[in-house]
Amino acid sequence: MTDQRINVQASFNDYFRSLLEFHLCDAFGDLQDNILKYFWCDGISEPAINEQFTSRNITSIKQIITKAWIGPRGNGRYDMIIKLGRCSRRRALRGLDLKECLPDGEFAEWVEIDVAGCLITIQLN
Repeated sequence: MTDQRINVQASFNDYFRSLLEFHLCDAFGDLQDNILKYFWCDGISEPAINEQFTSRNITSIKQIITKAWIGPRGNGRYDMIIKLGRCSRRRALRGLDLKECLPDGEFAEWVEIDVAGCLITIQLN
C-alpha cells in the first residue's frame, strides 16, 4: 500500500506551487482594489512533511498550511492556508496533479487575505 504522505507530497510539488503562485499574481492584477492590485506572489514554500500529509488530515481537516511571499514587492512573508475542496482532496490522496483544482472564479470567491495579519487563505476546488 502506498504511503498517503508520499502521494500528497507529490501533489504539492514545485510545479503546482509555481502554478498557484502565477494564478495568484494574475488574480491580484485583475483587482480594482488600489492596494491589492499591486500585490504579487514571489513563491510558496513546500509544506513541512508531517501530520498535514496524512489521509486523515486531508479528508477531515481539509487543509494544508505553508508560507508564501506576497506583497507589492513580493517579499512579505505570509502564513498560507490552502483549503482543499472535493477535487483537490481526491487528487492529493492519489498523488495526482492539482492543476485542475485551481479556481476560476472571482478573487473574493477563492482568496481571503489579511494584510495586517500576514495571512492568506486559498480555497481550491
